[in-house]
Amino acid sequence: MNKKRVVERWFNDIFTKGDVTALKEITAPNFVSHVPNHDFNGHDEFINDFMNWFRTVFTDDIWSIEDYLELEDKVTVRYTGHMTYKGGWEDIPSSDQRVKETGIMIIRFENSLIKEMWCEMSDLDVMNQLKQ
Repeated sequence: MNKKRVVERWFNDIFTKGDVTALKEITAPNFVSHVPNHDFNGHDEFINDFMNWFRTVFTDDIWSIEDYLELEDKVTVRYTGHMTYKGGWEDIPSSDQRVKETGIMIIRFENSLIKEMWCEMSDLDVMNQLKQ
């Protein structure tokens, strides 16, 4: 199994293209995504509670992997995303601002699928970009 290819699909297919079918192909049905102050459990919760919101609030995404480290069943990536803000986050009005997010993910694989991930992202910096 090529873990790097799976991670590339996470950023290219799911986030850049918004292909939630790809999410179901590369993650375990009961995968868990840990983000600050919340866990998303399983495909449906991640798609319904996060992806649907994210894809309406941010558009025209371009994501890139800056660093990639792999050890046994885990992968760590440092990533950058550029996107256009369309409104709908914390009552911050939109003027179609282009913003940049950075972050680090630790991804655990099980049976060739993403089973669990932890993500620390620059939400505060994105929010500050939107308030300028």
